[in-house]
Amino acid sequence: MDNLIWVELFVGFIIWWTAVTILNKAGVLKRYNITAYGPLIMWRTYRGQKFLDMLASPAKFWKALITICMPLVIISMVLMLLMVLLTSVIMIFSTPVPSQVNAPQNILAIPGVNEFIPFIWGWLALIVGMVVHEFGHAIMAKAEKIKVKSLGLLLIPVPLGAFAEIDEEEMFGTKSESGTAEILGPMDTKAEGTGNRKASSMALIRILSAGVISNILIAIIAFALLFGPVLGAIAATNTEMVVLNVAPGSAADVAGIHKNTIIKSVDGTEVTTPDQLNSYLKSKQGSTVTVEGMSGDKLISYTMNVGDTRGIYILGVIPGLPAEKAGISSNDRLLSINGTAINSYADYNEYMKNTVPGQVLTLGMIDGQGNPVERTITLSSGVEPKGYMGFTGTDLSDNPLGIMVGTFNAQNHIEMLRGLPAPTGDSLGQKAMSMITGFFIIWIMPVWEVTGGMTGFNVFQSDLASLYYPVGWAEPLGGGILYIALALFWIGWLNINLAIFNCLPMIPLDGGHLFREMARKGLSYIIRDTARVDQISKTVVNIFSVVLISSLVFVMVAPYIVHGL
Repeated sequence: MDNLIWVELFVGFIIWWTAVTILNKAGVLKRYNITAYGPLIMWRTYRGQKFLDMLASPAKFWKALITICMPLVIISMVLMLLMVLLTSVIMIFSTPVPSQVNAPQNILAIPGVNEFIPFIWGWLALIVGMVVHEFGHAIMAKAEKIKVKSLGLLLIPVPLGAFAEIDEEEMFGTKSESGTAEILGPMDTKAEGTGNRKASSMALIRILSAGVISNILIAIIAFALLFGPVLGAIAATNTEMVVLNVAPGSAADVAGIHKNTIIKSVDGTEVTTPDQLNSYLKSKQGSTVTVEGMSGDKLISYTMNVGDTRGIYILGVIPGLPAEKAGISSNDRLLSINGTAINSYADYNEYMKNTVPGQVLTLGMIDGQGNPVERTITLSSGVEPKGYMGFTGTDLSDNPLGIMVGTFNAQNHIEMLRGLPAPTGDSLGQKAMSMITGFFIIWIMPVWEVTGGMTGFNVFQSDLASLYYPVGWAEPLGGGILYIALALFWIGWLNINLAIFNCLPMIPLDGGHLFREMARKGLSYIIRDTARVDQISKTVVNIFSVVLISSLVFVMVAPYIVHGL
């Protein structure tokens, strides 16, 4: 599937490049203020100057705001630098196997390509982030009396970014002389007071910082609204029985039951716990049962036959681990281990407690076609110091229909979300640490949700959304309050990630230009020779750029170099 996605992307890219080339040669793009650089196009608009002037009119306010927020940029730059370098070092000594988490497409924050970022909410948030970022640069440039030539977008074919075309000679003292420099900005700049540079050192630093700070401020506003009035206006029902996993091709799967289906009753009898449901179904071997519940906001009823109820049902296996290597697959049933009967997941767990990595076991099983088989498996090591077969927490079930059922407490979930960034504890240190932990969880939440580690905001667009309802001021909005919550989460999340990524001290990012100017300013107090200061600052930022770009590429390709595709 991953290979197919890359083939589709490659074909789409070739079609795009061909179309751009044809339209550019025909002069069509030029008529619409579009410039092409290979497959990349730059669309400009010269409108909106009066609007920018109006926004920038309280110049003293903008200068003071950006100056006050400058430490956020410096802290973000240092943290991102350390994180990238530390990740590279970890990759060298402990390279992870290729996985969903470190797949190249999931390192790029492109909605629809990145599996962790939803298409609609991701693009909404990304567009907001790009517009806010570039308007931050443009407004600050106007406030510093630096000319803004145009605003525009970079596309290839998805938007790579928005841009404010600030007069480079007034800002940096140099002018782009090539297509690459026009896109990335000047690789070399003049010192304050030299060439045609009009911007003072502090003015340039504020202009470069304005985009990042704008993203941070929008993220703070989005999260303040989300974790305040919005989540405060969402209530939830009590605990419900929810399908956590379904074996492909199982009786439940064929009938139409899927993940997040809510189960209310079986054969007209209410069921409230997984044990109650599983016990009832095991007593119905060979019989037909009807399962009732909800899928989203719709009532559902599925009738199916209960097959063999012996042992435990295998819903899936982790590729490449011992269970798959031993020939075990979905819809198999595990009856015994080394002659010891396994009648429930509790029996399996108890037996595995006394195993060790490398131990060879003989498994008595029934395969998906109902045939009795034996499998020999050599255990690997897992998180715990016992043997590991290669199943996730939802791959083994006592349910004979081929599903894993658990309880989902929507009330606890909404309370958990509300409390994520809230300070808890007695001392100031404890409160600060709880807030840092909360925001770290928010930061990794998209990855954690997709990989099954937690339930976050995506539940609001799943079949479990029917468990939530608006209260108070949000009642007239109905289910729309959930969409507002999703929009605010992704706007906040993507803006903060755009901000900290742009802080990396490497050209052509804002952090690279900012680091170069700060290095130049700092060195000027020590070295009086302007030319030497320029050369040293240029060399330092170039070294940082090469190291960081190499580190980012290494992080993406290392798992595949070490472990293969």
